Amino acid sequence: MDIKEFYFQNIQESEYHHRFYESIRNVNRVYNIFDGYTETDDYTFEVFDVEEAITKFRELCQPEMSFENSENKCWFYLITYYLYKMGYEIKEFPRLLARPPVAPDDFTYGEIRNRIIAQGGDVNGTVRYATRRTFIAGLTFELKSNHIGIDYSIDQKFIEISNRQASFYNMSTDEKLSEIANLIENMLKKDGNFITPDYSSICFDYISNETVTSYRKKMQCFRHATNEAILERNSYSEKQKSFFVDFGLTIIKVIYNLIN
Repeated sequence: MDIKEFYFQNIQESEYHHRFYESIRNVNRVYNIFDGYTETDDYTFEVFDVEEAITKFRELCQPEMSFENSENKCWFYLITYYLYKMGYEIKEFPRLLARPPVAPDDFTYGEIRNRIIAQGGDVNGTVRYATRRTFIAGLTFELKSNHIGIDYSIDQKFIEISNRQASFYNMSTDEKLSEIANLIENMLKKDGNFITPDYSSICFDYISNETVTSYRKKMQCFRHATNEAILERNSYSEKQKSFFVDFGLTIIKVIYNLIN
């Protein structure tokens, strides 16, 4: 997963992490007065999954890590945003992922060192590298949100139907809703006709063919670009869209289990 792309697909101006936007956008570019910005580096920011992102975060916190270069600083901004959006908190520093410092070493050196000293882990005011490494290894990452996740096989389905072969997690909210509607149709439409799985065998009467049909119709505005469709999608709040995403993923999970 390209977490730089994830950032640009999901970041909102109202979010705290938007303050890092220019730094992230220009991470591979250098400015000079004659040519403006020019591409000089080819840094990539990819992780396989949340577990790998957490491992990368621990690496960034190691005592020998420097943030003088733009690559490491960008990694810190992107990892904290990605884990925050995935619903994670660090138990020992519960606000860190939601509000990371502009200077990463304010946390990786300052806050970590101060916490170790407060716990009596220093030797006459000196915090040894080994002590910091042990502390960093013991940080507890907790899933705090009600985010509905999807497994690898369903994300592969999203990649298959996406025009740009995008992972679900690399999509903006509006694109997620469009592709959820597309994937529901992809799974249900066989030989030009829609099949009707036995939803009650899993969902009792909470999800039915009528429920799925109604959901698909409501999501049509995210699939089209008419003025009417744009007005309709803009009428929904972010909280309503978040509900649509979670409910749509629930429908997809049910259909996937029923047809496989």
